[in-house]
Amino acid sequence: MANKLRISKEASEQLDHLSNKLDLRRNIICRIAIGRSLDEKESAKEFNPKNNAGYEFNRYTLTGEYDDVFKALIVQHEMKKLNDTQYFSKYLRNHIERGINFLYAEYERINSPINFLVNLSKRS
Repeated sequence: MANKLRISKEASEQLDHLSNKLDLRRNIICRIAIGRSLDEKESAKEFNPKNNAGYEFNRYTLTGEYDDVFKALIVQHEMKKLNDTQYFSKYLRNHIERGINFLYAEYERINSPINFLVNLSKRS
C-alpha cells in the first residue's frame, strides 16, 4: 500500500500561495482541492502533472481517518474499480493537482480570502 505521494513543483508553489493567503494548512487545502476537482465531470485520469519535484505528503496527512471516504468518492467519480495503488498514487494525486490549479486560478480572479471562500461554499 502506497503511503506517500509527491506533487509537482508548480502545484507546490500554488499551494504555498493559497496557504499564505487563506491562512490554512497545506493538507487542508489539498482536501479542498480534491473536492473541487471532484466537482468536475471529466475524469482526472488524463491529468498529467509536469513533475514530482514538489511537496511530499504522507497518506494520513492528506486523508486522515477518512481515507476510505476519499477512495469511495474517487471510485464513484471515475465509475470504475481502482486498486489501492491506482487510487492513491494516480487518481488522488491527479485530483489534488487539478484541484489546486482550479483553486489557484479562482483565487487569483477573486483576490480576496473571504470572497473566495464564500464563492467556494456556493458551488453545487
